[in-house]
Amino acid sequence: MAEIKRGQAKPAEEEEEEIITEDNVFEHYDEPQGFFPNQVMADLTVSFALLVITIILAYAVPADLVEPMDISTTDYVPRPEWFFFFLDQWLIYFPGAALVAFGDIAMPIIFAIVLFAIPWLDREPAYSPARRPYMVVLGFLVITAIVLNLFLSMVRILNFPGGSPAG
Repeated sequence: MAEIKRGQAKPAEEEEEEIITEDNVFEHYDEPQGFFPNQVMADLTVSFALLVITIILAYAVPADLVEPMDISTTDYVPRPEWFFFFLDQWLIYFPGAALVAFGDIAMPIIFAIVLFAIPWLDREPAYSPARRPYMVVLGFLVITAIVLNLFLSMVRILNFPGGSPAG
């Protein structure tokens, strides 16, 4: 039979935890590390290095400037920047003044709302793409639609009678 001890219990001996320093941090790779100040300093250092590289490249390889705009000409064909090509292609799918607002304003807003809603739409706790086919197919379709519209717009703009955007 177990012996029952009465009275005040002895205090439990506390184990001294090893303090994590730069010397032994790799021995404790699974221990949580503080965000401040080490991670903040690392992020600031890398950001500063990238800023310096960008400034050096901006001075070493300057961008070519074009001549000022001539407002008296009528042969200029405005073209969007390359990152707006897929939105420019949507103007073909939504012709007319009323549908342009839907295609270039409402559709991107709806897309952003769907992106924000993904955590509530996909409740699968596993990270495996095989266990979440709905999200994999949806992501593939979105990427395919954007890339396809980008290339369709590029082909349309390059084949425009005014020539390529550079010419």
